[in-house]
Amino acid sequence: MKKLLSRAWNYDFAHSEAHTVARLAVVMGVLLVAFGAFDMLADTGSGLYRFLTGHIDARTNPLAGMLDQAQFERMAWLLIGGLGAYISLFAVASFVLSLRRYGRHAFIPIFMAHFLSNLVAMAVGLLLFASLGAVAYVLGFRYEAGANLLSDGYTAALDLLKHHIPTLVTLPYPLALALGIVFGSLPGYFSHWLAHHSRLVWYGAHRCHHSAEIMHPVGVGPFMFLPGVFGSFPSIVFAAVSTKLFYYEPLLAETLVLGSLGIMLEKFNHTTVFYDFAYRNPLVRWTSAYFGNGVYHYMHHTSKAGDEIVNIGGSPFLFWDRVFGTYRAPTPVMPRVGLTNNPYIRLNPFAIVLSGWQQIAYELKMNKSWSTRFWIVFGTVYWSPPISRDFLILGYPEQ
Repeated sequence: MKKLLSRAWNYDFAHSEAHTVARLAVVMGVLLVAFGAFDMLADTGSGLYRFLTGHIDARTNPLAGMLDQAQFERMAWLLIGGLGAYISLFAVASFVLSLRRYGRHAFIPIFMAHFLSNLVAMAVGLLLFASLGAVAYVLGFRYEAGANLLSDGYTAALDLLKHHIPTLVTLPYPLALALGIVFGSLPGYFSHWLAHHSRLVWYGAHRCHHSAEIMHPVGVGPFMFLPGVFGSFPSIVFAAVSTKLFYYEPLLAETLVLGSLGIMLEKFNHTTVFYDFAYRNPLVRWTSAYFGNGVYHYMHHTSKAGDEIVNIGGSPFLFWDRVFGTYRAPTPVMPRVGLTNNPYIRLNPFAIVLSGWQQIAYELKMNKSWSTRFWIVFGTVYWSPPISRDFLILGYPEQ
């Protein structure tokens, strides 16, 4: 077992043999058919899925003024199924076109390493919440109180908003909704800014999301647990707070459903082969401009030095990027993506996800000064300790 784990830890997909690459291409082509179901249940579509199925289970209808209960349930399942089918079809098409454009030997190693890095990140996330459950149990609480801390906190916060946040002034419905969308996107902007400024968050949770040089909706590294903790959860709360302040009830359903409409365009965020199409198609491009996704988010992944932190917000129209000066318009020529200056990296899922933690641990061990150790943890990405080692980057191309 130890030998097997060692091989997995040290394996590099960049050195895969031709027959291995061919087999992996076939296997992944089959698995991508089910990606839509996974995405709707556990990834970008999960918020909309939980919202709709929650109303179905409770026999409530947020669109009672337009549809009866039966019509609403049929519409909800049709929307869930249709989005799932679209996501799967998009993933398969992106995969096939990437194979044709880049070839198996260039594309599959990058794709597989980053696809598997998502599984590693999921395992780390499950372990994290299981640990919280264990801590809660040791302290005398129920295990679920720790393991479900995030979801229970979400429910409690919404209940607090509904009953205790006052309405300062009742604005017209469209204006209240617009304020909810604008202010609801601020926590997401901040969490993304933090992920690129804090060296602990960058190395520990976000660098893995930027390391793929050929992007695919399934073959891009994870954002770890940050979106839920610092982004999605506070965004929903902020949206509900701001609408409750200016309307007689939180417009949560409207802000959630409107945001979920961007799921179809979100798939262009991390798809290299569809950049030209998404840029040149007026409907896709200008709709993406509102949501801040598609080619606008693709620009965020550029490997160009000096543009590491651009387009980090979202709808409406990358408002906070424009306010804080981090907005970049998409370019007619597709930018090269990946880590800054496109270094050679270890194409290993464990390295992609955990190498940043290795680096932080190594720096804390080798640098004896406590002030240096403080900045190792709380410094910015622009600072580096006297003794450091990168466990992901192997080197840089000759300029």
